[in-house]
Amino acid sequence: MEKRVRSPNYPSMSLPDAVQRVAIIYKNQHTHGAPREVVVKSMGYNSLNGASASAISALVKYGLLEGRGDDIKVSDRAMRIMHPNSPEEKAEALREAARDPELFQEIGEKFPGRMPADEVLRNYLIRDGFAPAAVTGVIRAYRETNEFVEREAGAYDPALIAHSEESSVQQSQPIQPLRSPGAFAQGPVNTEVIDIKQRVIAIYTFEGGRAVEIRAFGDVDTEEALETAEILISLKRKEISRNAGKPSVSPEATNDGGQDV
Repeated sequence: MEKRVRSPNYPSMSLPDAVQRVAIIYKNQHTHGAPREVVVKSMGYNSLNGASASAISALVKYGLLEGRGDDIKVSDRAMRIMHPNSPEEKAEALREAARDPELFQEIGEKFPGRMPADEVLRNYLIRDGFAPAAVTGVIRAYRETNEFVEREAGAYDPALIAHSEESSVQQSQPIQPLRSPGAFAQGPVNTEVIDIKQRVIAIYTFEGGRAVEIRAFGDVDTEEALETAEILISLKRKEISRNAGKPSVSPEATNDGGQDV
């Protein structure tokens, strides 16, 4: 008898994307309950449709939204991730969220420890009855979720105490703020040492392990961090635009005294 094709009951987005979405919902409705139609509009959707319903479903699978009907709201787990009392509390909430989706639990039990290669995971899912067309999305969501948790919560994993202690020594080192030579050539250089304490403000992941991330260092609130990021992006765009109109400099021109050797 032909094997039944399993429905890919997994979150339609990765955990870092889900955390971003629930942060937007919290900004618009805090922890108050609201109907699904209001919740999807809080995320930026125009109406309740397939895409917006999948987004809500994903947040529920991660335990970031709770309730039903007219009382869907940001969960306590989401609050522990966005506004934790300690790094350890956030780390545990992230691990809980990553383990909650049923399919992710199944994969984690089948492949404990480090995540297997994509091809190994693909073969396992297809042999387990998943439609090949759905497997790519499953793998992407699972990999991005695991990488996010490892990056954000790995240092607070009780199973990795020795690694945590080593990491804490490395992270206690001060850093100097990054500075773009073109954008800030006329401005003063801030030489103040900034504590390495940091948190992720936003992250967007691409295929192939690429990502763009905004981090805040020190005691900077989210709104201030985003405003600063907007300014830096604007300055960087202007720098790129200016440089695009400049003629390229030959390697010979960079030699001592500008003379040919």
